[in-house]
Amino acid sequence: REASSASPSAIIGALLDDGSSKGMSGKDIKQLPTPKVLAGKQVPYTTYTSKSFPNEGTSTSNTLHIDRTVPLYMSSQSKKQFDGGPDFRSDTKKSTGDDKGWKPLNADPPCEACSRGKEKKSELSMTEEEVAASSINEDGHNDDSDGLHLPAGQHLLVDIKDVDSEFLNSEERLASAMIELTNESKLTLLSYHCHSLVPIGVSCAGVLLESHVAFHTWPLEGVITLDLFTCGGGKLVPLMPLIERLFSVKQTPSEGENEEDIPEPTLLWAHKLRGFREGFAPGYVRTSNPLDEGLGWSVLGRLDFDMKRPLLSTKTAFQHVDIYEVLDPDQRDLESYHMSLSNTDGAYESMHPELFVPNKILFLDGVQQSTLYGDAPYHESIVHPAMFTHANPKRVAIIGGGEGATLREVLKHKTVEKAVMIEIDEDVVELSREYLKEWSDCSDLVGSTNDCFEDPRAEVRYEDAMQYFISAFPSDEAVDGSVDKFDVIVMDSLDPNVKISYAVELYSNDAYIKSLYNGLTESGILVIQLGESNADDDPADEVGRFENRAIIKKKLKE
Repeated sequence: REASSASPSAIIGALLDDGSSKGMSGKDIKQLPTPKVLAGKQVPYTTYTSKSFPNEGTSTSNTLHIDRTVPLYMSSQSKKQFDGGPDFRSDTKKSTGDDKGWKPLNADPPCEACSRGKEKKSELSMTEEEVAASSINEDGHNDDSDGLHLPAGQHLLVDIKDVDSEFLNSEERLASAMIELTNESKLTLLSYHCHSLVPIGVSCAGVLLESHVAFHTWPLEGVITLDLFTCGGGKLVPLMPLIERLFSVKQTPSEGENEEDIPEPTLLWAHKLRGFREGFAPGYVRTSNPLDEGLGWSVLGRLDFDMKRPLLSTKTAFQHVDIYEVLDPDQRDLESYHMSLSNTDGAYESMHPELFVPNKILFLDGVQQSTLYGDAPYHESIVHPAMFTHANPKRVAIIGGGEGATLREVLKHKTVEKAVMIEIDEDVVELSREYLKEWSDCSDLVGSTNDCFEDPRAEVRYEDAMQYFISAFPSDEAVDGSVDKFDVIVMDSLDPNVKISYAVELYSNDAYIKSLYNGLTESGILVIQLGESNADDDPADEVGRFENRAIIKKKLKE
């Protein structure tokens, strides 16, 4: 949208001039809303200390404290929230999204947080009112399951542009949005302090029982920056749609301006873990928290993505599964992506939209497993060299590969009569077929099917591949000849640097490694992906993070 031709002073005057009672800068003098206690929620009494300084750069200064006299009852009508990523509370329900990646609000709490050391009472010793209050606390941000206050928290950073200037200059509307944010997310706003700035703009900071919320606005530029910090182990990402609804207020068309010419607000956000957990939370293991793994630092923690959209977050019987769609300005151009969707006649982008799509990233237990941009380079490399090297590969085994891309590449070879894929997690396969359809697309293969998993040459077995091979090939001869040997075996499974017991077994179990050899035909070929290449400053595999890689290389030589 082109900048207005009016001078900044004229725009400021228009924003301030509505005939209301004004302060010394021309801003409305209004009573701001008061934060209230959610009905049934226990809020400890706190002491309050403040110091205000006279400043010519502000026109109004307001401090509001929580009103404990009137309980606030919340309703969950048509609000929406994304389930936000892995929930580490033994929740096994799948959370899927609509076309924007969000799902309807349900009874699940958006997050839990700190109790600040307050000991919890047994329900047996509580009154009915106390039990009701404790259930609300457990649904909100004011509880740790162990009653501890950890020196840790989560930080949500949000930047929004192309926001309505009048909204950004209204202290009352912004304060109301802040209170609604804290109420709907079951946070407790103890007090907040707002300044209207000269000539325009608003800054507010709210003190939460759980930590703080703050924002600053630039009405002329249509920008607001906001940050929300809470202590505890709950999730903040589920609050993103709520923040978007409350603060991404679209600009109002000026006289003679068409509605379709008004850009939608653009939202950039990042989520970061703060503080210390290891050594303070009994039994905490960083690798068991996906937010402490690649999902946290490579996607959620980055604020520079032009697009960051959750497609799926769920927990299967074996692992957490997260799928995000992102647009990295270092890899793709947002304007070109929008052009590819416009169907503009003659535009290169609209003629070749596949070249400008956002990246899709699959995470298992927070560890990146596969990407749309890396699909072809990785899966072609792990399959075709071995397949071309073998004179006549008819039977192929795939260990892992739940996305279906390795199977897709194997089925491109006309010599293949049977491709057996052994994947322990059936849910990963089904989720990939729904959200990562490109990975298992065989529609361009002559004689195949649209879905590679439906190809008559494909046999998908949902079981432990290690046990499958050990049972079928304990020696050089198959048990009773029940399973034919394979011309090519492709081990497309967990990276060797993943610190979980199952991954260690894949790269170090003698019986399993021997069974892989036993399962090969006389001219058979074994392919194993051994992770990323070493960096210049990495230590030797034997003493570094790729110890498992060193182990299996040694065992293969033996």
